[in-house]
Amino acid sequence: MCIAKILDRLEPLQRFAESKLSPLVLLLVRLVVAHNFFTSGWLKLGYVLNGQVDTLYFLFEDYNVPLLPVKVAAWMGMSGELCLSTLLAFGLFGRFAALGLIVMSGVVYHTDGNPSAPYWALLCLIIAIHGAGRLSADALVFKKRQPK
Repeated sequence: MCIAKILDRLEPLQRFAESKLSPLVLLLVRLVVAHNFFTSGWLKLGYVLNGQVDTLYFLFEDYNVPLLPVKVAAWMGMSGELCLSTLLAFGLFGRFAALGLIVMSGVVYHTDGNPSAPYWALLCLIIAIHGAGRLSADALVFKKRQPK
């Protein structure tokens, strides 16, 4: 009986958290992860735009990405960081972008040993499970397709 009263009192707080806080938290998670990957990709794109493609290749020789030639890994890594992080930030195809960044986090952790990579993967897993949230392009684009 006492527990039922407590649960009744907490119900408005739960509704507030689900309706207002959850979309903001999902947006924040998306932006934090996207910022990390986009910044890294932007740095690599700077090498390409400044005619320093060899520097980009040198970075990936040092990373020693398994199963891929260095040049392929360099272009795929840079493109993935820029494209997937942009999709994630806008929340467009959010689950797809999150899953791609989970894979990239695994490669980053395996090749570079970056201690932040598992946290990025965990944050992306939240998006992969829950979706990009109501404050996303997915919510706007696919809103009409959802059954009522």
